[in-house]
Amino acid sequence: MAAEGGGAMAMANELLWRSGAWTQAHIHDIALGLVATLLVIYGSSINRAFARTVRPYPWLVRVVGFVLLCAFGYGMLTALLTPLLAEALLYIETRWLGVGLLAALLVIGWLAERRGQL
Repeated sequence: MAAEGGGAMAMANELLWRSGAWTQAHIHDIALGLVATLLVIYGSSINRAFARTVRPYPWLVRVVGFVLLCAFGYGMLTALLTPLLAEALLYIETRWLGVGLLAALLVIGWLAERRGQL
């Protein structure tokens, strides 16, 4: 009986290490996906706050500002946050990285559900 339990434990441990190693190898792409998804979830709030800020300005200023926000603001946020998130994720021990990513995806799904995105 002990050998069977030990075998299952060894298999679970191996699965944790393999999923963590795979995740670690793709950490930059994963971080990019997480950042992009969060920007999609919170983009409407950012746009509303920006619209309130530029409301008193003429139409052309508002339109140019919105284009700059979308073209450069979101791009800059993505470019700045992705490497920071990738680096932060690498602080998680390899064995737990796959599980941590799964948890992060579930939290993002929960956030999207709370904000009416699903």
